[in-house]
Amino acid sequence: MLFGGSIWLAHLVVKEETAVVQDKDRKEKRKYPRAKVQRLARYRIINGVNSDKVSKTLRGLLLNISGGGILLGVRELTADGLHISFTEGMGEQNRLALEIDLFPDRPPIRAIGKVVWYQKSTGHTDHGFDVGIEFKDISEEDRETVLNFVNRSIL
Repeated sequence: MLFGGSIWLAHLVVKEETAVVQDKDRKEKRKYPRAKVQRLARYRIINGVNSDKVSKTLRGLLLNISGGGILLGVRELTADGLHISFTEGMGEQNRLALEIDLFPDRPPIRAIGKVVWYQKSTGHTDHGFDVGIEFKDISEEDRETVLNFVNRSIL
């Protein structure tokens, strides 16, 4: 049980996003279009070795979203002894259980993500770090919700 007493991990589908960056002009070619947004997101850190070890629910600022992942602004990289990306001395990368409210009249989307990069935020922000997260497990229904949101946002 990760959010609000509901069990949803068993109903997820594994999908992966591919992204290629061209060095010459730094343009990105992504599988999914991306939309800039500012919304609150909830997440929990799941230990990569022992999935029963999960952090408390944390809040971050969703900065952009696509069908393949998100950019999340966070204040800290650790909670309850778990690092957002790895656990020292362990061979497996930690995961994030994500919950994001995209539409006010629909349930939140839920996904399991993997941190692919993070860096200290630049400029004047309320969060300390920018974190790039790739969706590893997301239901087709939730991915469609994300794609609909992105399509509405970029029109």
